[in-house]
Amino acid sequence: MKNLYFLIWLCLFATAAMAQNFKGKVTDAEGNGLPGVSVAVVGSSQGTITNAEGNFSLQLKQGTYKIRFSFVGYKTQEQTVTIGAETVTLNVQLEDDVVSLSDVVVLGSRSAAVRTSVQTPVPVDVITMKDMQLTGQIEPTQMVNFVAPSFNSARQTVADGTDHIDPATLRGLGPDQVLVLVNGKRRHNQALTNVNGTVGRGSVGTDLNAIPAAAIERIEVLRDGAASQYGSDAIAGVINVVMKKEAGTSASMHWGRHYAGDGRNLMLGLYHGMKVGKSGTISFAGDFRFREPTNRAGDYTGPVYINWNTGTDIARRQQLYEQDEALIAQRGFSRAKNMQIGNSKVDNFGGMVNGELRVSAKTNFYFTGMLNYRRGQAAGFYRYPFQTSQVNLDLYPNGFLPQIHSTIWDRSLLVGISGELGNGWRWDLSNVYGGNSFRFDVKNSNNASQFALGARAQTEFYAGTLGFNQNTADFGISKDLGKQVGLKTFNVAAGLNFRIDQYSIKAGEEASWRNYDPASGRAGGAQVFPGFQPANEVNQSRNVLGAYVDLESDLTEKFLVNVAGRFENYSDFGSNFAGKLSARYKFAEVFSVRGAISNGFRAPSVHQSAFSAISTVFISVPGQGLQPRQQGTFRNGSPVANAFGIPKLKAETSVNYSFGVTSQITDNISLTIDAYQIDIKDRIVLTGQFQRGTSPTGQLIARILDNAGQQEVNAAVFFTNAINTRTQGLDIVLSGSQAIGKGTLNFTLAGNMNRTTVQGEPRVSETLPPDQFGNVLFNRLERSRIEVAQPRSKYTLGLNYKINSFGANLRLTRFGRVEVWDPANPALDESFSPKVVTDLSVSYRIMKNIGIMVGANNLLDVYPDPLRANQWPTPTRTTALDNTSFNRFIYSRNATQFGFNGGYYYLSINANF
Repeated sequence: MKNLYFLIWLCLFATAAMAQNFKGKVTDAEGNGLPGVSVAVVGSSQGTITNAEGNFSLQLKQGTYKIRFSFVGYKTQEQTVTIGAETVTLNVQLEDDVVSLSDVVVLGSRSAAVRTSVQTPVPVDVITMKDMQLTGQIEPTQMVNFVAPSFNSARQTVADGTDHIDPATLRGLGPDQVLVLVNGKRRHNQALTNVNGTVGRGSVGTDLNAIPAAAIERIEVLRDGAASQYGSDAIAGVINVVMKKEAGTSASMHWGRHYAGDGRNLMLGLYHGMKVGKSGTISFAGDFRFREPTNRAGDYTGPVYINWNTGTDIARRQQLYEQDEALIAQRGFSRAKNMQIGNSKVDNFGGMVNGELRVSAKTNFYFTGMLNYRRGQAAGFYRYPFQTSQVNLDLYPNGFLPQIHSTIWDRSLLVGISGELGNGWRWDLSNVYGGNSFRFDVKNSNNASQFALGARAQTEFYAGTLGFNQNTADFGISKDLGKQVGLKTFNVAAGLNFRIDQYSIKAGEEASWRNYDPASGRAGGAQVFPGFQPANEVNQSRNVLGAYVDLESDLTEKFLVNVAGRFENYSDFGSNFAGKLSARYKFAEVFSVRGAISNGFRAPSVHQSAFSAISTVFISVPGQGLQPRQQGTFRNGSPVANAFGIPKLKAETSVNYSFGVTSQITDNISLTIDAYQIDIKDRIVLTGQFQRGTSPTGQLIARILDNAGQQEVNAAVFFTNAINTRTQGLDIVLSGSQAIGKGTLNFTLAGNMNRTTVQGEPRVSETLPPDQFGNVLFNRLERSRIEVAQPRSKYTLGLNYKINSFGANLRLTRFGRVEVWDPANPALDESFSPKVVTDLSVSYRIMKNIGIMVGANNLLDVYPDPLRANQWPTPTRTTALDNTSFNRFIYSRNATQFGFNGGYYYLSINANF
């Protein structure tokens, strides 16, 4: 053993003896050291990053090397150095780049070749943390929303769990049609399924806000179908979140509130990275966010103690109304803002550890771990005393506003090892585990069927927990064979992956879901969110085996081609193959064309296959406004689904086409224009409500539900492959920089225009008459969520001027028109005109390492158009056209452009060491 140790030591000593030191410092234009700059030896896997002062050192054998210095937000430089017997010192000054939407990108390619966004065969945006901080937002989802025009996310309200996790979409498609990666590896989905009336209804997204903002280096957005490269879900594109790993320490603080005086936000972010050995790094980050609620509810005008909104006898209605008003005055009930309509209250705590360690000369070990805890509080619809089937008057003589309290845990751990063999093949082996759980607790509520207990009845309930876990193992190899085949580049990549998805529902306590006295006519379960029942409990898993091949080559100096193919086999639904062909041709330095064609797929999520629940939803009833109903979501294959003839879920398939032009107009100005078309077949949606009623169809539905033992359920919904859609759009990004005096003006003009239409008629039940069920399966409201509930256009103009220690940032964002359609009555359709939101901030570096920024988001306090159909019922008006629910909703909660919280001012302080 001693001889072995001696031999190892001798080899290391000999290697060190042959190597010579290469060192230097990287600074910005003002001479400040830049931490975290990548210093790479071109054509090899050797490299390092600069420390907190911008210094670096490398051990290189004697010879001549090309060294590349790159850092997001700065122009990449390459320098040639010759290493001899003496130490070589090279100091480099990096210039500010044009805005980061044209930075060097790696997403969408497994080649080692360096390309900017104007050189890639498909469109990719790179958004730095600096860009995101300038938005004045504190959550990653909203940061990206105000930087990338093709990305949309608006906070939801009165939508159960969706109040706590923001749905996010790309190119106007669904939240589950974009794949999220972290450090290039698949990120797990959230446990929550969006089943309420929001954008993305029926989908399962990925919670970007569970990633600490303080830990993010940049976000790459691939705006093209990429299922053949990265797997299921990547129909609209891919979002890759790259975590920081540079040496240094930073801290940030944000405080702000809305002009209306509510919705205060406080954020604290911490980051510390350090070098380990010659070229290793390890970093830690913490993110602490505290968001207070906002409320934009109107003053309620409907019945409170006595329901006068019944029948058509005006005299009788007036008599009941006067009695109700007398009780309101007697008991001091306030009609003012007794709903909570706006942002939910959320406290979020996140942490990250990220690192890369050199194991040997050509082998690295890397890891990324994250843990996030979130607790939230949101409200449902107010339960008024006259609603005796829902209210225990001994507990709440004046009614109550029930609350949903969420507890969300999110965790992930990535470990991997990568290296390069002696023959030039690069290899990577990794495993990533991720999980998300969502616990529901209901407070300030009651189970109305416990009325016999009077004031001793429960007011708080544990309603159950959703869980999702995913484990993905990957192995990939790649090599540039360009020299062997006589081409500039010819990168060959291939790999295997194995994934396990596991989804669970845990039942709530008995009182959260049980009806203790069905004969009383009172609703069972906790009001606002009846708990998951034992019948809903599930623990379902599946495995996925995939294999891919990816070829990319510069066939000539001007012609780049990429071909990729991927085969995946799912244990629960079968196999699928996806392929892609993309190319770019450079006519001149200032003009290139690019295009791609691909087919993709999205397997049904385990959530969509296994989810079931009984929930309270509010639907519009002619003349009565929004009324509560017990809605059952029944899983495929259940007796209820089979009785309705709902077929088994299958994979969505897609065909993507894109064509674009790119131009590096000058060294400082670039332009990309990309048109696209995405055809999706067998798109999975959550159906409309199959409701009990007195019509022949309603009676048939009632018989089916009763025969299945669902006597308390008023309506049923299902997941099904109901529609085909076509999305067409255009992305434009013009970015550049210009010296003005002693300062620099960076600018970005970007826009996205898209249109999604449902192709043909939706598929209906396999066993029930199409004329009875076609309009229920996919009604006008559900169609509007697909076609018009998200902005069909979004434009941003960003201007950022920096001179010495002073900076100013102005951003204008135009959100296009959105609409929401009533399920049956076009007179209740709503349309909301385009709006422009103005954000302004100024910053000043008060010390070398400390900067301060003050600003306002939505500077001009712009709100969406109010709801147009606001003729609510009165004692003398029995026929109403009302979307406001007796004036409680001023703005739509079904289609939102940018929220309805109004202006927001803030103060931020950043420190870097």
